[in-house]
Amino acid sequence: MNHAETNRRHITVVSAGVGEPSTTTKLAEGIAERTVVRLRDQSIAAQVNVIELKNLAQDISTAAVSWKITPQLQSALDIVSQSDALVAASPVFKASYSGLFKSFWDIAQQDAVLGMPVAVVATGGSERHALVPDTSMRSLFAFLRAVIVPTGVMAATVDWGSPGLVDRQTRVAGELASLVQADIRRTLLAAVGEHYSSSEDGLASQPVSDDTHADGEVDDVSQDFDFDSSLMRLAAGGR
Repeated sequence: MNHAETNRRHITVVSAGVGEPSTTTKLAEGIAERTVVRLRDQSIAAQVNVIELKNLAQDISTAAVSWKITPQLQSALDIVSQSDALVAASPVFKASYSGLFKSFWDIAQQDAVLGMPVAVVATGGSERHALVPDTSMRSLFAFLRAVIVPTGVMAATVDWGSPGLVDRQTRVAGELASLVQADIRRTLLAAVGEHYSSSEDGLASQPVSDDTHADGEVDDVSQDFDFDSSLMRLAAGGR
């Protein structure tokens, strides 16, 4: 493998689109491909990986109730965690992202996208869902501690083919490319990595506190609390 290949950046699309072909996937791929072009203009090689969750729906359902992860699903999770940036896309159902989309992220490791640049994308039949990327989706990836780009993209039926949608795709691609170019994930992890412990699965969420010793043992802090206080009895449902 040559030097250029080892330094190639990977932009991954995770799409919960269900159509064939999927307009949700098409919208996300457009952003990812524009991101690759922007990076190429800066002499940074990049490629797009596409994960369509509809092809993993049975595997995701099984994992959601049994935590048995198939090799195919594990491969998708590994691709995501090893990416340099992510374009996360979902159709809107009942004013939020789909259950399939949420289930995939429920299965993913807590730190799968820690510090990763992420663009949030949604599609729907009505403009009433315009805020879904900036409410439901942004809060999900904030919980996962990703670095969400400033601009979210929502495409309603009337938006397809409009100059405005192309402009938003281009703007998001520029934002995503700038974060990849700045190597923001590596920089962030280098800055805060001491507050997380490494594990075989990658970074495990384990904030360092005064109660944790160097050997990983945790002090018994129960002695600091008065469990017989009026407040504690009230919290437990008593008086």
